[in-house]
Amino acid sequence: MMIARIKRWVAGYDAWCQRMGLGEDNRRSCVPIKRSENTPPHKRLSMIDTHCHFDFSPFRDAPERYWQAARESGVMRMVVPGVSESNWSAVLSLTERLQGVYAGLGLHPCFLDVHTDTSLDKLDQALAARPARCVAVGEAGLDFFVANQDAAQQRQQALLEGQLWLARHYDLPIILHSRKAHNQLLRTVKAYPGVRGVLHAFSGSEQQGKQFIDAGLMLGVGGTVTYSRAQKTRRAIAQLPLEHLVLETDAPDMPLAGFQGKPNTPSQVSRVADVVAALKSCDRDHLVAETSDNAERLFGFD
Repeated sequence: MMIARIKRWVAGYDAWCQRMGLGEDNRRSCVPIKRSENTPPHKRLSMIDTHCHFDFSPFRDAPERYWQAARESGVMRMVVPGVSESNWSAVLSLTERLQGVYAGLGLHPCFLDVHTDTSLDKLDQALAARPARCVAVGEAGLDFFVANQDAAQQRQQALLEGQLWLARHYDLPIILHSRKAHNQLLRTVKAYPGVRGVLHAFSGSEQQGKQFIDAGLMLGVGGTVTYSRAQKTRRAIAQLPLEHLVLETDAPDMPLAGFQGKPNTPSQVSRVADVVAALKSCDRDHLVAETSDNAERLFGFD
């Protein structure tokens, strides 16, 4: 009976690896650790989604239901980054309603049209009065894909520098977004020594990853690595040190391979963990434990 169950598990796992585009060398590397059936789920998994826009649709219509589904999948903590002054109250409200949910407050580079000349001052005031579960500045960063004019890029740069200053001033990690702006973001972060944080949705090379790690950042790993075509990033994650990686979804955006066209959810952290463990040829439980420890160390959860 036991041998038959193991064979079925191996066959199913091999089929899943083939769908994910994982090579033969990685397929048998994540053998589950045997656990007692009496071990609570949060002790078996205890995953952390370090980047989820849980105040966005579809979650805002039924946050308790979606959070319960996430917890049933093993996600015990989640960080919800704020993107503009208009959504900070919604983000902070989630931390009061849902156990295990934490917030960041920031000014996202893609929301320039709603940021004002007083937004940084208001962010300063909000951080000064922050509740215990506000654990980060962000989402901040640079997005030169949407900002292709010099004036817009300069404004993004000013907002980024202001938020880096606030992160250092309040001794908080910063959650950073980068698209078509890696070199400029790296130079800017280096200009604020002592800043710590996470580069979310990492999709670069091993060399780029090491540069951001050397600058004091962790790397957020999400749905990108589930696509077999993302070979550069998959090779990077396989080689980069585990102590600098955290898991994320960026839900409801960035759906995983096989789920295109559907809203992403924090429950998908489990599938991200499967792929990252296989890419790194490590035990899945070890991968989950290490990335969760990294997130706890970075954000200082209560």
